[in-house]
Order: sequence, then structure tokens, then C-alpha cells
Amino acid sequence: MALLLRESVRPEPERRAAAPKGLGRTGRGEHTGVLVDAADAPAPRVRAAAALARAGSALRRRAGTCCPC
Repeated sequence: MALLLRESVRPEPERRAAAPKGLGRTGRGEHTGVLVDAADAPAPRVRAAAALARAGSALRRRAGTCCPC
């Protein structure tokens, strides 16, 4: 988790895009702020990663396979 949180504030869009991908898989609400920030990022790659993370998280919740962390 710490690595993903550090990546979320890196200057390189490729690295910032890694954060929502990983954090979205956890299904934990405490990372919502990072996903919201990523969704508002100027880089299209980061916004797309945030949207995919949110969609994936919603699908996992619906299927009941969300991480119980």
C-alpha cells in the first residue's frame, strides 16, 4: 500500500497511473481520496486508470469477490 500511495504523487504520469490500478483492487474506502484525485488529474492516462479502478472495484463488490482487507 505504501508504495502505491507514494506512486500516486510522483511527477511521471505512468507511475501515477499505477496507484489507482493497485488501490482500486483493494476495495478499501480509505483510498477514495487518491482515486478521486487521480480522476481529476490532467494526464489522460491517470484519469483512465482511476476510471478503470473504480469500475473494477464496483464489479468486484457486485460479484462478492472484493478483498476483505
